[in-house]
Parts: sequence; C-alpha cells; structure tokens
Amino acid sequence: MKIDKKNGINRYAALITIMVLIFVSILSRIIFLQVVKGEDYKAKADSNSIREIPETAPRGKILDTNNKVLATNTQSYVLVYNQTDEIDQTFFQTMDKVFKILDENGETQKDDFELKINPYRFEFRSDDPKTQKNLELRFKKDRGMDSYVQKKLFGDKSTDKLTTEDKAKIDEELLKITPEETFKFLVKKYNINSSKYSLEKQRRFMIIKDTAKMNSFSGYKPVTVASNIKRSTALIFLQMLNELPGIDVDTQPIRTYPYGEVGSAFLGYISKITSDDEKYSEKGYDTSTDYIGAAGLEASYEDRLKGSKGGKIVKLNKQGRIIQELGSRDSYPGQSLKLTINEEVQAAAEKALDTKMSELRANPSAQQRSNTANATRGAAVVLDVNTGGVLALASRPGYDPNLFSTPGSLSTDLYNQFFNPDLKAFGKNYIEQRGLMAYYPGETEDEVLNTLFPVDKSIKNNTTVRKDPYDIYAKPLFDYATQSLIPPGSTFKPMTAIAGLQGGVITPGFVVDDEGIFDKGGGNYTRFTLDGANGPVDLISAIQKSSNPYFMTVGGLIKKALGSDGLAKYAWKFGLGVPPTSDEKPSTGIEIPEAFGQVYNMWSMKNLYASTYLYKTMQTLKSGGDNGYKFTPIDLYDNDNDSSKVKDIKKKLKESIQGSIKDGSKSFNKDTYNELITNLVKEDPQYKDKGISDKDIKSMISCIYYTTVSDANSQINVTAPMYDAAIGQGMNQFTPLQIANYIATIANGGTRYKIHLVDEILDPNGKVIEQNKPEVIEKTGISAENLAAVKSGMAAVNEKGTAAGAFQSFSIQTAGKTGTASTNNQEAVGRTDYSVYVGFAPLDDPKIAVCIVMFDGGQGAQSAYVARDIYSAYFHLNDGSDSGTSSTGQ
Repeated sequence: MKIDKKNGINRYAALITIMVLIFVSILSRIIFLQVVKGEDYKAKADSNSIREIPETAPRGKILDTNNKVLATNTQSYVLVYNQTDEIDQTFFQTMDKVFKILDENGETQKDDFELKINPYRFEFRSDDPKTQKNLELRFKKDRGMDSYVQKKLFGDKSTDKLTTEDKAKIDEELLKITPEETFKFLVKKYNINSSKYSLEKQRRFMIIKDTAKMNSFSGYKPVTVASNIKRSTALIFLQMLNELPGIDVDTQPIRTYPYGEVGSAFLGYISKITSDDEKYSEKGYDTSTDYIGAAGLEASYEDRLKGSKGGKIVKLNKQGRIIQELGSRDSYPGQSLKLTINEEVQAAAEKALDTKMSELRANPSAQQRSNTANATRGAAVVLDVNTGGVLALASRPGYDPNLFSTPGSLSTDLYNQFFNPDLKAFGKNYIEQRGLMAYYPGETEDEVLNTLFPVDKSIKNNTTVRKDPYDIYAKPLFDYATQSLIPPGSTFKPMTAIAGLQGGVITPGFVVDDEGIFDKGGGNYTRFTLDGANGPVDLISAIQKSSNPYFMTVGGLIKKALGSDGLAKYAWKFGLGVPPTSDEKPSTGIEIPEAFGQVYNMWSMKNLYASTYLYKTMQTLKSGGDNGYKFTPIDLYDNDNDSSKVKDIKKKLKESIQGSIKDGSKSFNKDTYNELITNLVKEDPQYKDKGISDKDIKSMISCIYYTTVSDANSQINVTAPMYDAAIGQGMNQFTPLQIANYIATIANGGTRYKIHLVDEILDPNGKVIEQNKPEVIEKTGISAENLAAVKSGMAAVNEKGTAAGAFQSFSIQTAGKTGTASTNNQEAVGRTDYSVYVGFAPLDDPKIAVCIVMFDGGQGAQSAYVARDIYSAYFHLNDGSDSGTSSTGQ
C-alpha cells in the first residue's frame, strides 16, 4: 500500500497542535488555581481547620461565715469532639466507638438536649407553662422548622413580607408539631440512619450533631461529648486518639456543692441558658453552651461569680488534632461571696424541719382539730438581731444543686418533680387520701379535681397543665422562707400589744375576762373551742396563754382611738408591710427574690374588696340576678370580639362598680349606671334581640347597689377586720423572713435592720473588695418599758405557756410566741393550720431571732421544737430533752 506522506505529516501536526493546546489549558488552570486563587483556597482551608477552644472561667466560691465552702469548682476531665468536613465523613463510626467506651466505663454522655424519647417529650427547665411554650418555639425555630412551616403556609412569600398575623400563625402551627415529629425532622436533617440504629442511639448521635450545629452559630467550637469523666476513662481515650478522629480530652471546672441540699434555698443552682433574651449574648455569653445562675445567690450575683472566659485559637489537622496554637487568652476566676450564713445552724434547721414534719405525717391525728398528713412544706429563718445578717434560711423540701451542674444527674423523675409535676395524678390521690369528696356532695372526683387543681386557662388550648392555687403540692425549687405569704396567726399578737401600749390605749395591767368567746358585733360570736376560757388575763398572761378575746379587744380599742390604720402604722415600723401609698420599697433588703406581705390597712382593704366584689358583681350580672333581683343577663367580661366602644363602656362600668365598693353610697350614681348600661346594650350586638327593657336595667342597678354598697362597702367599714388582724388573721399575710425580722426588731430594742445574706465580696485571691455593713432601716421609737412588757409575756410562753413543752429543762432562757394560723375553707381543700413559732435567745441579751413555719403542721407548739434544735446548734448546747410531739398550744 502506498503511503501519502503529505497527508500523514498534516495529521501529525494537527495532533501535536491539539496536545499543545490541551497542555496549555491545563497549565493555565493550574496557574490560575495556585497563583490567582491560591490565597482564597488557602484561607478557606485554614478557616475550616481553625477553631476557638473556649476555656470556662471558674465561678467564684460561696463561703459561710466561718469560711466553710458552700459552693466551689472541681477540675474535671471532659471529652470533646472537633468537627471538620473530613472527620464528619466518619462521624457515626467514631461515635459508635466513643459511646461503647463511655458505657463500658460507667460514664454518662452530656445531655442538655431538651427533646426526649420513650416517650417523646420536651423537658425545658422552667415550671412556668408560658415560658415552656416560648422555649419550645425557640427550640424549633433554631433548628429551621419555622422555615418549613412558613413555606407550607405561605409558599414563596419572603420573611420580610410576613405580617404579625402571619407570624402568629407560624407560631401556632409550630406548637402543633409533636415532639415525635420534631425528632423525625431532626433525624432527617442530621442524616441519621433510622433503620440502622436504635432510637436511643439515634438520639445520642442527634445530641452531638445538634450541639455542633448550634455551636456553629457563634463559631466552630468543640462539642462536649461527656464531662466530669473519671481519670481512668480519660486515659483510655487518650490512648485511643488515633482511632477516634476529632475526639480529644480536656479539663474544665465543674460547679460543686460540698454539702448537697444544705442551703439550696439561698444558694440556688446553675443551668444552661434557656432564655431567648438577647442580654446574655450582649454580655459575651455563648447561649448555646454556657451555664448561668438560675436561682438564689447564683443568679443574683451572676455578674460577680461568673469570672472572665478565656480560650485559645488553634489550627487542627484533618484528624481534628491541634497542630498549632495561634493565640490564647487566660480565663480569670469570678469573685467569691462570704455569707452571714452559719452552715452548722443551717444544717440543723433543715434537719429539725425534716424530722418534725416526718413525725407529723407519721401521726396525722395526734393533734386536736388537725390532720397533718400533708405536712410536707416548711421554712425556718434565723437572724442576727444586731446586724440583720441571715444565719440560716431553710426551705423544705429542698434539692441538691449538684443535680443541675453534674451531667446525667437530673433524671426524668427528678425533672418532673421540679418542673412538670403530674398534678392530675397527685390531685386524685390527694382527694382520695384526704376524704375530700365528703365536702362536695353530688360532684364527681374529676369536678373536685378541677376545683383544687384547675386547668390553667391562661394557656391557649391547654387541657393538661394544672395550677395549685391552694399551695398543696410540695415544690422543691420554691423558697418557702422568702416567697410564701402566710397568715402569722398568734405570732402577731406581740405586735398588737406594742401598738396598744405605745398608742396609749392599754397598759400592761389592762385586764380582759377571757370566756373563750368573742362578740364581733351584730350577733357574730366567735367561739374558741381549742383554747377554752382563760379567765381574767393581763398583757403578760394574755401573751403566755395566747388569749384571742384579749387581743381582739385591744384591736377594737386601737381602731376606736387611733383609727382604722392605727395597728398598721406600728406594724409598718417593724417591716410588716409598707404604707401602700408611699414611695417606700416593699422589701426586707435580702439579695435574693422575695415576696412581701402586707398588714391590714384601709387602703389595701378597699382595693382587695374592690377586686373581689367586682368579679362577684360581674358573675351576678352574667347569671341574671341574685338576692331577689332578676333581669336579662349582661356580660362585662372582656371579649375578643368587642368593639373599641364596647370595651370603653365595660371599662367605665367596672370602674364605677369598684368606686361604689370602695366609697359606698356617696359614689353610687344611678344615672351614671343607667347611661352606661343603656349604651352597652345599644352598642354590643349580642343584645340586639334580647329585648332588655328599662325595667331590666333598673333591676340591674338595684342589684349592683346591693352587692357593692349594702354588702361589700358595709363590710369594709365594720370593726370585724380589725379584730381578725389583731390576732394575726384576716388580710395579714407575710413571709417567714418578714416575721423573723419583726421579732429581731423586738429583741434588739426596736431597731430594724436591712436583711442581708452577703457579708463580704472577695477577689479570686481572697482579698476583701466590698463589705456589707449593718444598715439601719428604721428606729421604731418604741419605749424600753413597753418592749420589756412584751418580752416578759414572750418569756412566759416558753417558761409555762404554749411552748413550755419544747423548752422544758432547756439550759438557756428564751422568749417566743406560738401561732396556729388558719385560712378560709381550709378543710374543704384538705389543708389544716399553719404551725408557726417565733422567738429569740438568750432572753437577757438576745443574739438571734427565729421564725419557724410548717405548712399543714397544726398547732404552733410543734414548730417550737424546731427552734429549740436551732438554738442548740447556734449555742453549741447538748440538749437531751425529749423532742416528742406536743398536743397543746397555739
């Protein structure tokens, strides 16, 4: 065959040309990637391998007055996971190995993940249902579920075009997504193979994946897989790092409370940030991982205790190992608190309360008129009478703060006990045990349940979350010492004595013949069957025997001579409320959250009745009449469909009703009521075809007059409320802390101090940087003679009166007062009397004052035994007297 050389050369040249062009193209691309884009790709590669490893600052210590450590930090080993794109490809294999090692060594994976399984549910650390709903919304939105719902509801409508109604609709739909549906959404989002792994394993993977995702919002930080692991476990992981890409071992401080439950009421606890409040981000917190003080001093002094966070910027290799440290910043410990608390006294108070309440529950029928089977809540406050420092502040039941700071400690049962109690199951059991169906003839158990533990109607579409309006369920996280308002009962009688003496209406020799009965007027007789008749009593014996007729008589004299606020004016000096129209802050001064109660006074009385009887009037109008008045019903309750005119008319009608309740006939204007009701009928469409006549309106006005003027206002102005107030009942309600401060003021001669827990603030080296000196709030001006007379009566209480059983053979002289405080209709809700005791010691040179309260504890003498044990601890006494249950006393 003949070869065409010319064509062969041409084809060869063409091939060479093509190859040259290809090589030039490749070379150009290489040059472009390495030279032109080289820095960009290098930066991207570096950014993927550069991490910030935060260093948690040790929180400041909390010490008692003798430098005993109540809260501190212990260095612990933590297992972390550094995620990179390369490592993520082997995530599931790596974590399988990690979980196996943790399980074999008895370690617990860190689990702050609020989405639980078996059953599917959310566990948010709040006992407020509304807050729980807000936290659920935040949880779902942080994980992108709102975008899914938005697209489903509004298609491609952009977020900035959404109206307020649109956003509300998204929230509503988000809340309809069940925990199970949420779980499945995240399984898909995180590419977890649901067919390959068990449900438990899926969730364990999800915790790590989710934490990494949340961390990415504020930079790529390591994920803590397990904290507080044993040293031996840490060594196992260190030996296996080459087999576990991304895994590393580090150390960090963990908050610990050496005495467990002791002092939990004022110490509080720390918890992962759950609020969506931006203030934490603004203060430099990482809201996805950081812990903050959630209650007590841990919360109140968060800014002082938290310290300054440190960390280092490092470069990782493909295996997630640190190959270079690029920069660092040391952490700095927080400031420490030295308290006025005496740990020994605190522990004694808690133990004594627990012991006595256990005795009361074991012998529920030992006391006359009391069933103490539910004596499950109590409080004790011990004050230094000369400084206002808190020596002990106990609230029972308590809790162990370590449960919240130590990973894996807060079980589901404990979570439910703290944040999500099953009040339906508890309530049914409570009703049956207390035999309460007898108080509700014709009603079913479910109806009684809805009375005692009603469904919380303030939560939209709620059918399961219930309230505890009668304070029946024992709440460990609730501080009964500072936040519970209780009637003081007979422990208030020394206050009535002071007002009577200082007001000049009685002398210590004033005598009343106590026949065991008292006439409140109008044929309203009160018989004191528990006390019986005490015969003629003067001031000292009246305090000793807790004579109700004596102090009710004194109350009446005070009102007659000093006016309706005559008693209150003296009580306010002792911190039992503040003048309601003044600018004075209602507070004892304590550094942790507190409620603040009020003594009987006319302004508060009028407002209380105005509120109570307004709703009674509204109910009567809605039901179509009462007390012989009949008419076509009208509704003054707020309605979402009300027009602005209807809302305004209803508002004015309610204001008129409240004015009539407060001021009686002088503010009752028939013409005003007639005009307002006529306008309401005209403007509100619901009355269009009701045919409400002038006769109906006239009958309504007469009914309103009867309820507001004849009933409510007439009760405000009688002396009966003063009689009740004089013996610590009626509207008198205070916290145990307030009551203790009032007694301390008597004990020290009439000076009321600001209450405080913190004595000193220390820097990390223990140097004092701030000291709280005793601060006088008020010098009451009560004469020494009058205080001495009251103290003599209180000494007689412990020597031969209602608390004598507790203080027989006690080695120091003390003074006190028992109180048996009741509330309206308490038997029908299964409650019994509060057992209250107040006192101070020693008698001749008082150092400390106490207030003890046991809810459903019966007679006040029972609480005196708790006080005796507190005195023994404070004064280091070996008191061997019997602490058996007393069966008498108020």
